[in-house]
Amino acid sequence: MKTQNLFNLLKVGIATCGIFFVAGQGAYASDLKGTAFSISLECMNDTTGLLMGQNSTDANGWQYAFDSNRDGMNGNYWVGSAPGSVNPYDISGMAIKETATSVIVAINGNMKLTGEAEQGAVGGQIGYGDLFFNMAGKTFDNAMNNGDLFGIHFSSVNASGVQQLGVYSGVQAKTVTNIKEGYTVGYGGLAGDGWISYETQVKQGGGVVGYGDLTSSYFTNNGNDKTFNLNVIDSGKYLNGISFLAQGNVTQQLLTTGYNANKFNGTQTIAFEFKKSGIVQSTPEPASLAGLGIVGLALAGGKLRKKFS
Repeated sequence: MKTQNLFNLLKVGIATCGIFFVAGQGAYASDLKGTAFSISLECMNDTTGLLMGQNSTDANGWQYAFDSNRDGMNGNYWVGSAPGSVNPYDISGMAIKETATSVIVAINGNMKLTGEAEQGAVGGQIGYGDLFFNMAGKTFDNAMNNGDLFGIHFSSVNASGVQQLGVYSGVQAKTVTNIKEGYTVGYGGLAGDGWISYETQVKQGGGVVGYGDLTSSYFTNNGNDKTFNLNVIDSGKYLNGISFLAQGNVTQQLLTTGYNANKFNGTQTIAFEFKKSGIVQSTPEPASLAGLGIVGLALAGGKLRKKFS
């Protein structure tokens, strides 16, 4: 039995090695399995993520990740909303579809692409931060520190460090919570031990913290950086642009892709598409077959654990 198990493990390792070998020839981005996508509001009042391969893909090629509907901090209303209104700081979830040449991202919640008016915030509004993703199987911090973090600037009104809408590689992230009435490091950031951190206040308000497919460990580097609050691009190399399919209302153009508009309950759907070509070009090629074999076996053994390094 042990021999058979070892044989099966080797087969998985060899298969994984084969995938990475093809990647070395420039086809890496044909499979985004294991890629972690994440998005936060500029104030860090809600954060969610999608891990490619975590959930099954539907018949139309879409994967959906659902966020807690009771974790968007809304000032004096905590995780609720004013009578007759929706909580603008609640993100419902994210959906992604990968095609042969592109990736389509749909973000659903109650936050408008133009943001929510807030007199105390710089610019007079609070909106979405930038979207981040890494294909390296690392935590957010580790991916950024090793040059493996990508970012997508899709909101022209947020306080991002870059101006041109599009996809960026080699991203360094920063926080704008200090100018957007948010959870600064001094307040405890995402999960600091202070009584006014994001996670603490959600629980105090009777809510349930959720990060979609991800956990706080992904953002806090396995608990080593509990005050994490990075939410926009500071700098990066521009790769290519994005094309919007929806900027609030679900459009026929988005529905044509097979997107299921009934999956989420948010009032706003923001969807855009970007080319995979830039990602392929910016992904380092494997050094050797020997190294690939080690990576393959490591992934095979780690598949059951599904943890970020």
